[in-house]
This record gives sequence, C-alpha cells and structure tokens, in this order.
Amino acid sequence: MNNKLGKILLALALGVFVLSAWQIQAGDGKAQGQKHPELDYSISCTECHEEVTPEIVAEWKSSKHGMMNFGCYMCHGDGQVEFKAKPDTEGCLSCHTGSPVDASKGGNLQCFTCHQGHTLKFHQ
Repeated sequence: MNNKLGKILLALALGVFVLSAWQIQAGDGKAQGQKHPELDYSISCTECHEEVTPEIVAEWKSSKHGMMNFGCYMCHGDGQVEFKAKPDTEGCLSCHTGSPVDASKGGNLQCFTCHQGHTLKFHQ
C-alpha cells in the first residue's frame, strides 16, 4: 500500500513538473510575439527607450545610422503598418543594394550574420 502511494505521488510530481515546463515554454513564445505598446507620436523612440533600453540607444547613437540621424522607423517600421522588433535583411537592402556582399544574391547570408544589431559593426 505504501509503495503504491509513493508511485502515485511520484507520478503527480512528474505531471506537475511537465505542466510547469510546458507553461514556461508557452509563456516564452508569447513574450516573443508581443506587439510594441501603442506609440505616442508626440515623443521620439529614443525618449522612451533611453529609460527602457539605454544600452541599445547608446549603441545606436554611436553607430553610422545614429550619427546620420536615421530614425528607428527606417529599420523597425513606423508602428502604424508594421513593427519589426528584429529587422530583417530585406529592410537593409532597401538602402544597401549593391553593397560589397549583397545578401540578395542567394544563400542564407543575412546582414546580421556578420553585423551586430544597432552598432552594425562586425561580430568579433
């Protein structure tokens, strides 16, 4: 009888563990798919993001795009039609066609394969 109770408790504990792991994984998926909060067009992206993600704003400000004052919307979209948290190569190629390594010529080469996100420096 005691052995049977032990097996039942073990099965219940295992079930709780599996459900918890599944719920955590499902939660991660939802977090990745979250939309950007509604935008306040009376302020710039950096006004909010200097508080929320200051390291990213600092990287961008020191990059060529930041120094040339290319706005966040150039890569991330304007938020009205589409917002891309992680821009893709297609967006880069709207300005950078004919670059020394043209990712549009095939393979799985993407801009961020070689370049870091906001600094656009090469990975070390």
